[in-house]
Amino acid sequence: MSASAVPETASAAQEWRRSWTVVLAGALGFALSSVTTYSLGPFIAPLEAEFGWSRAEIASGMTLYAILGIVLAPLAGAVIDRLGARRVGLFAILSYGVTFCLLSLATASLWLWLALWFVLSIASAPMKPTTWTAGVSSVFDKGRGLAISVMLCGAALGSTLTPIYATWLIDTYGWRFAYVAMIGTFVAVVFPVVYLFFTSAADRLRVAERGGTDNADAKPAAPLTGLAWREGLLSWKFARLGGAAFVTTLVIISFVSNFIPIFSASGIPRAQAAGIAGLIGISTVVGRLIGGYLLDRINGGIVGGVSLLAPAISAMLVLANPGSVTMASAAVLILGLSLGAELDCVAYLTTRHFGLKNFGTIFGVISGILALATGLGPFFVNLAYDMTGSYTIALEAYVPLALLASALFFSLGRYPQFVDEPKQEAA
Repeated sequence: MSASAVPETASAAQEWRRSWTVVLAGALGFALSSVTTYSLGPFIAPLEAEFGWSRAEIASGMTLYAILGIVLAPLAGAVIDRLGARRVGLFAILSYGVTFCLLSLATASLWLWLALWFVLSIASAPMKPTTWTAGVSSVFDKGRGLAISVMLCGAALGSTLTPIYATWLIDTYGWRFAYVAMIGTFVAVVFPVVYLFFTSAADRLRVAERGGTDNADAKPAAPLTGLAWREGLLSWKFARLGGAAFVTTLVIISFVSNFIPIFSASGIPRAQAAGIAGLIGISTVVGRLIGGYLLDRINGGIVGGVSLLAPAISAMLVLANPGSVTMASAAVLILGLSLGAELDCVAYLTTRHFGLKNFGTIFGVISGILALATGLGPFFVNLAYDMTGSYTIALEAYVPLALLASALFFSLGRYPQFVDEPKQEAA
């Protein structure tokens, strides 16, 4: 990206009138990207039953997906900075849909399973949050926190629909058909909306330079400000934000993606466990919107630090009340508040502490860190289950890890001021 499409004098309301469709399209794109994570739980039992794999072996596919994401996410971010979020997003949806279907071809060969995940990882690298966040962040300034939060509410849609839809498809038609039907349905809905409405500052200016009709949205063309990518990535502040992002994601995603097996292991029927898991969408939306509202008004490090108390509370509720539908539901709803604010804070804090000049590259690295945590969390949780026959150790570990992430967010401090950038009240 080379310029901003957001006039410095534009109010948050003006930004929303100009670019609300970008947020809508980005939300659906992000919902689609979350299918990989939230579909893992429903497929564990049928794959275990058919192939005799351990749960750690099944989750190893996502671990590979995460490891490759560390390398591929920064590269995808650099491509976004060069080509624009719209082009990258459209390609990502199609490549993700096609390669996700390939998981239906799995056999008893664990090597084939990993090979299918390898192909999925390569083709779907641009589906990481960087693509959707880059587009939305570039066309919002005053209302950026809420815009990012609303866009990321797409994950709530994914977390609500995916486990329920996947479980129904598996129980009705089998796991192979479920892989194809699930992703096919989602791509058919998302692609047209992204094609029609998703854009970024760079894309709008490119249209304007060709004599397109987006001129009003592309003015004024003020240069994006921020740190050089090398300066940002080598800073202690990046280490703290990256560490907070890693630990937060490790805890929350490993918890959320294993809701169904965790609750089933405690004695709750599988179908009922799937319904409880779906409740997270409600509180995720609430947490996300409240978090976005607060991000535009107070320091994001404070928002992130407070939100990380929720996973510790949820873990303690499940530990203290095994088999309780009421307490499991409460734990899901509470954890959703943290899930709602987690990625919002990380994305927003990246724009404020490092700027938008090289946002794609810098947040691409953070996306790689998130991908690593996304893969390692479910793997280690299920490895602990394979070794002990229980999820207790994992739940006990969530409490100190959540408190560590909270402390890292609090340590970030005030926002820096970049050249030619208007002062932010939340700094």
